[in-house]
Amino acid sequence: MKLPEQAGVVPSSQRRRLLQMIPGGLVAAAVVGANPARALTSATNSHNTTTALPAGWHEAWVSAEGSDAEHFGLGWISPDLQQANSVLAGFRGHGMAQNPQQPAQVVMFSRAPGRELVVVDIHKQSVLKRIDCQPGYHLAGHGCFSADGRLLYSVESNYEKGSGQVVVRDTSSWAIVADYSSGGIGPHEVRLMPDQQTLVIANGGLLTHPDRKEEVLNLDSMDSSLVYMNGATGEILSQWRLPESKASIRHLDVAPDGTVAIATQVQRAAMHNNDLVALGAIHKPGQPLQLLAEPSMVLAQFDDYMGSVVINARERVAGFSSPRGNLVAFWNIDSLELAGYYRFHDVCGLACSRDQKHFVLSNSAGEVRLLDAASLKENRTLRMSWNDRHWDNHMNSLLVPDLHLSFRAAANPVTSA
Repeated sequence: MKLPEQAGVVPSSQRRRLLQMIPGGLVAAAVVGANPARALTSATNSHNTTTALPAGWHEAWVSAEGSDAEHFGLGWISPDLQQANSVLAGFRGHGMAQNPQQPAQVVMFSRAPGRELVVVDIHKQSVLKRIDCQPGYHLAGHGCFSADGRLLYSVESNYEKGSGQVVVRDTSSWAIVADYSSGGIGPHEVRLMPDQQTLVIANGGLLTHPDRKEEVLNLDSMDSSLVYMNGATGEILSQWRLPESKASIRHLDVAPDGTVAIATQVQRAAMHNNDLVALGAIHKPGQPLQLLAEPSMVLAQFDDYMGSVVINARERVAGFSSPRGNLVAFWNIDSLELAGYYRFHDVCGLACSRDQKHFVLSNSAGEVRLLDAASLKENRTLRMSWNDRHWDNHMNSLLVPDLHLSFRAAANPVTSA
């Protein structure tokens, strides 16, 4: 059944009609088992609900970009200036992480199974450092900083041993200072929990190799899990699995209260049926995983693939994007009810504005759209588009001091949408 062409909040009457179409077999289930850092912590908390920004600080939307090897890089947008700028990286990037000690410094990680990451200075519009993986390792596309900016955690795969790793680098030298087991195979994303000590890791369960590009080598034996780890010691604190073993946990976002939103990608080729699989899940501290298993007519549009996830803390709503389905859908993270959906061609990048008033959506055609976080309706007057830019899978919303410095060179003007 085709999803109706509609955007915005799903009215309660329509929500009831959608829920009546849900097959009975899909249910939520429990499973196994005055320094820059301080300024950035208070000013750039990704779930800060205040509207006023500190003097001199500006919002930036940052994304990997490019459609071919000659144009792959890190791009950023100033919504205030309606300008975009970028630096070339020489490889296709995926996820980004901002250094809380040096807010203009952003690390971009190559997508799996790439072996390089770059440290970019947005103010200088330049690559400060290129870092290669240690022999036998490849990156998975994501990483995060410690709360004080002294450490960088990257999720990687030891493809010679077939193990997932969390590699820890000292940001003063970028030398590796620790190498922890991720508790699984093929870790894809890692986030810092609100206690600023625990890491939450999405073990995708997929084994890959740089010589085999993105081919999955273990579909029959894949083992995906959500892991909580002590970031200081590497101790695995807990591990959780979804009821569908072929759902690969790929992406995460974390709310201030520790609620984790999970986005998965189903490896349909490894399944022996065509049953619809819940792709999103919510995990609250001390509780079992809860699946976003309804309504089926919305889930079917995702085509087994969620690309990004972000939580709006003010509205208690998580958004999930699907470039395959040309769709973003939103669920309440407490009631688990569908809140709304929005159609957008090849959408994958998904962020929240710093004031939590908007969801920010991007696609490979260089387009950016903003949805009101409360009504989930688009403000068409805020559309932006660049004909020569191709935003990649993820978009992060950051706060950067003196962002105008990054636009000293002529930037491509925004075009009307």
